[in-house]
Amino acid sequence: MKTSPKAGLVLKVLPNQSVAITLGPKTVAWMAPEIFTEGWAKQSLAVRPQGSYGVVPLKGQGRVGLQTLAKMTKKGVRLRFTLTPLETVKAIHLRLVLGLPYKDWQGSFYQLGAKRGKIPAKAPANIRIAEAQSTPLTLGPSRLPKGLALEMKAPRLYTVLQDNRQWTPTLQAFVNRHEPAEPAWEWKKGRKKVFGFTLSFSVPIRGAAEKPRHRPNS
Repeated sequence: MKTSPKAGLVLKVLPNQSVAITLGPKTVAWMAPEIFTEGWAKQSLAVRPQGSYGVVPLKGQGRVGLQTLAKMTKKGVRLRFTLTPLETVKAIHLRLVLGLPYKDWQGSFYQLGAKRGKIPAKAPANIRIAEAQSTPLTLGPSRLPKGLALEMKAPRLYTVLQDNRQWTPTLQAFVNRHEPAEPAWEWKKGRKKVFGFTLSFSVPIRGAAEKPRHRPNS
């Protein structure tokens, strides 16, 4: 599939409060929260849209509200995902995942904290390629048009860069609050968990409702 970068990237917050970023007809990145309950059971995010927020039903438990806010900046986007239990539930791990097609980034440079290198072609022994607290992640240039590169800044959050190919054909960068994973803990009704971070790109990005923007000399 040929992908033209002329119009830049387009970001859209979907009705289920996940986020998709496209370059022409191709989806180049997506973002969504993941909730794990006892036994590392990953809860299906069958989000039911309700106006400006969604509701995530947890199997055998209560519900969690999800709201996503995106604010465009000169070089990227500032994102804020807010998860709020509508009833008290039990969980062991919460995180916000940035998913990227692995083949687009294989062989690309990365840096996270003191660790830097290339995204491996062969599955590494440790699927966690790099991890660090409150440290920017840089990736690229990639195999996408114009050698798309990105930077992810997540202050006060723990960032992990992971080869996720044993489950899905993706490279994942996920952020969490570095909370203890086990035993299961009570997530009290109304106690918000916020995942805020910024993404910057080497090509222009706009919201789906905006007109294309052009950078000088781009």
